[in-house]
Amino acid sequence: MEKILEVKNLSVEFIKGKKILDDVTFDVNKGELISLIGLNGTGKSTLLQTIVGLVNPSAGEIIKHSEKIFYIPQRSDLDTSFPLTVKEFCELFGSKDYKKYLAKTGMETFLKALVGSLSGGEFQRVLIALALSQKPDLLLLDEPTSGIDVAGEESFYKLLLDIRSEYGLSIILVSHNIHLVLSNADKVLCLAGHLCCRGTPREVHKSKEFQDLFGKYLQPYIHKHDHNH
Repeated sequence: MEKILEVKNLSVEFIKGKKILDDVTFDVNKGELISLIGLNGTGKSTLLQTIVGLVNPSAGEIIKHSEKIFYIPQRSDLDTSFPLTVKEFCELFGSKDYKKYLAKTGMETFLKALVGSLSGGEFQRVLIALALSQKPDLLLLDEPTSGIDVAGEESFYKLLLDIRSEYGLSIILVSHNIHLVLSNADKVLCLAGHLCCRGTPREVHKSKEFQDLFGKYLQPYIHKHDHNH
């Protein structure tokens, strides 16, 4: 398979003697949707930031087979009180054909809306449209569904699967929704500072390391009610 990214023996040390990431190795192939999971503070965001050069590694190597790698952080530093419309925002940061990609992400009717009026999920869709307008080979998404309800999360995952299929791009997605991760990812990487387990969703789900970390979160949710649908 064609490789887009190789991460080899990557370590990041913020405080002398304390590693945030320790000896992390994995590949990203063209067209793969990889979910990056782990408890809070285990280095997920740091890994994405190191891939794009925002954080310097203390050891290891990152080999990029494409420079068209786009990172969408969990939070934006954009001042949402500034009276900037979606159209103006896209014209500042997107390519000339950005409207085509806003339509793909379902945001074409929001051109006149103020960026500050968008929900978190709507703003993420605008950012993905802008990234798509730059023809990326790899998209890095840091908890894009944070603050979105369950129905919104499922819709967002469907969007990611659609754009992965249509444009043939690779995606690394940080997510805390274990059920959606196991249902939709091609490959799962589980971080605990180091890669404690990796593989297909089925392989990871069966691993002892995964069960030790997430077993108590995997009980199905049952909606009890006394009315008929």
